[in-house]
Amino acid sequence: MKGRRIGRLAFLLALALALVFKGGHLGYAMEAPGDGDPGWYYRQENHHWCYRQEDQSLYTGWLEYHGEWYWFNGDGWMADGGLRTVDGLPYYFFINGHMAWNQYVGMKFYDENGQQQPEHDVRVIGKLSPSGEDRDLFSDYMYEVPRSWIARFIRDGWEFMFYKQKKYFAAPSTDQGIYYVYHSVDTHYKKVKFTDVDSVLQAFGEYVGYASGCYREGNERMEALWAQEPAIASFLGIPDYYASDARFYFGKVFAAYLDEQEREILMRLSPKTCEILSEILMLPEDDKNRLYLQEKARQEQEKAAEERARRVAEEGYGPGQQKKKEGP
Repeated sequence: MKGRRIGRLAFLLALALALVFKGGHLGYAMEAPGDGDPGWYYRQENHHWCYRQEDQSLYTGWLEYHGEWYWFNGDGWMADGGLRTVDGLPYYFFINGHMAWNQYVGMKFYDENGQQQPEHDVRVIGKLSPSGEDRDLFSDYMYEVPRSWIARFIRDGWEFMFYKQKKYFAAPSTDQGIYYVYHSVDTHYKKVKFTDVDSVLQAFGEYVGYASGCYREGNERMEALWAQEPAIASFLGIPDYYASDARFYFGKVFAAYLDEQEREILMRLSPKTCEILSEILMLPEDDKNRLYLQEKARQEQEKAAEERARRVAEEGYGPGQQKKKEGP
């Protein structure tokens, strides 16, 4: 998983540009700013994105679009890929133009106004400092987490702690051999601890399960997720030692759902699991952007259904259906 994360955003934008330029003409790309909607243009001569309004004039200043904040200078060029001072204040912009807010950049936290808040940065335990790769990976992983959940994490007084010098938190003997666990979630002191950045999404997922009440006895969503376990158990790779551990299971499902490639597989194996996760991740404060996000989820589900149908048609089998043998 680690190899897929490094430079993920840079790769996506590079792919977008490859799709945008065909024969030297301007076009659209789904990974471009604004999801490639009409109005967004890439200027090859100055290598900047811009946004044209209905009267075809270039947009300047702050723009809120599909729940994201962008900034364009006086020439209409979109800010991207780093720190930029606007009206005397520093802001961080990802390479796709999204301003960082209620998000982590490296291991620094930026609040709802796009300003860094050092008191909520990841706390490093020990003498060793995080490497550049550690910071980039953490930023990439947490970029996938809905901002509303990160805001709740901060608002409820939780904290990330990176034990760079510690190898692992547990190493039980399982059917898979010694299984190393690189994270720990302390619900009493409200700490999400990790020794390896690759475990961050599962760790944060365990927090989300706790905060959303999924570990309470009789929780309907958790029971529904357990009902889907036979369909996804082998995909998640959970060892027997944790087979009945709700927190471990939820964290694994959460991490798979937020990974774009793994979510596609999860949708084919268990659409119901993805539906439940989508409901859990959509907090009330997301109402402003709810319809847009629901439409994106619907499109992903339709794509997964089409892929399942294609495989059944081409390969002759699908979930619960054995491939028919040819001949006598």
